Amino acid sequence: MRILLLAMGSRGDVQPMLALGQRLRREGLTVVVAAAADFGPLVAEHGLDFEPFSFGIMDGVRSELGQKWLGGTSTSQQREAYLMRKAVRHLAEPLADDLLRLADRADAFVSGPLTFEAMEVLASRAGKHHVFAMFQPTWPTALGASAAFALRPRSTSMLNRLWGWGAAFAAWDVVRSTGGVVRRRLGLARASFREYVGAARTVPTLLAVSPRIVPPAPEWGANLTTTGFWFVDSATPWEAPPDLARFLSHGSPPVHLGLGSMATADPGEVVRAFTTALERLGLRGVLDAGWGRLHAEDLPETVLPIDGAPHDVLFPQMSVVIHHGGAGTTAAALRAGIPQVVVPHIADQPYWGRRVHELGVGAAPIHRKHLSADRLAAAIRAASRPEVQRAATALGEEVRAEDGVGKAMAAIRAALAKPAQRHTA
Repeated sequence: MRILLLAMGSRGDVQPMLALGQRLRREGLTVVVAAAADFGPLVAEHGLDFEPFSFGIMDGVRSELGQKWLGGTSTSQQREAYLMRKAVRHLAEPLADDLLRLADRADAFVSGPLTFEAMEVLASRAGKHHVFAMFQPTWPTALGASAAFALRPRSTSMLNRLWGWGAAFAAWDVVRSTGGVVRRRLGLARASFREYVGAARTVPTLLAVSPRIVPPAPEWGANLTTTGFWFVDSATPWEAPPDLARFLSHGSPPVHLGLGSMATADPGEVVRAFTTALERLGLRGVLDAGWGRLHAEDLPETVLPIDGAPHDVLFPQMSVVIHHGGAGTTAAALRAGIPQVVVPHIADQPYWGRRVHELGVGAAPIHRKHLSADRLAAAIRAASRPEVQRAATALGEEVRAEDGVGKAMAAIRAALAKPAQRHTA
């Protein structure tokens, strides 16, 4: 059986699919990963076959629209949704072309949020299996477990459920862009929100998070399986470059700063806040440039710039990890058992920042718009407290004991053993 894994998005959307693909292949299945063209080398590095989409992601991240959306300059979720909808609609036509091209090349599909509706249409019409993979909780619940609009996470609240439905509608408004194009090409009417919800309640769904971090909510249906995080197996052992190896071996564990694929109009401002905070605390640091191109010409000798490193190797050697709160980076820091400071920009990142703090494994999050040397120094100090370090170490042991990919594999096997659903008009 040939399974196509559709990983539309940034590295945080691609890397978990690589982990799943590695396990599926070991189980004897033929696996192909479809992702933006930028990720060809990453997919090859993990030994999987690649089908590139007809566009890249990095140029969009660094565009004017990308900086407005991903730069964390606004704390308004309504504006975030507007900018995300605008960005996704820009890619709707080429992405729909790619999905129509790829639909005949596999017997089953695992898709992320941005391809969910389109692939549900294509899989259902062809009588093929379709599994939905989520990397953050988005389904409405009164318990506040949703990654968006959860107002009172510690108590049951009808307001949380109402806001959750608002978030679900906003998500549908984003993903229906590509789904609408696919439906139009096939001569089908556009789907309603009710039809979208109906599909989401029946399609086998994998929530690739730790149940210890995101306890399942009673409202979530039987079609949803909380598996645990999905971590890749390194194809070859990674060796640190000589300058990084020397830096790590000559001094106390440093503080890490990296903002992943988040863009920023003023990376120098972020770097200055980081170096100033470290200087005040007498600490060393590692500065990961990322897609936001965090760099400076006059870094002190106590701060080493790098251009990426595997989180599973780097994070355990840090004292504190400062990051943007992407689901994958948060999971890697949790697994490493290292205290965190989350600087959320958009989407589910405020949720992960909140959960890190609630679990006692990191400082209170600092939204990107409010980042300053004073706030960052206070957060590093809070994350370095012995009780936070102990909590992070203990939770890391629990996360490492989980087999999220194995549980996902079992759920996929169970889904493939049943007849494929056909319910799209």
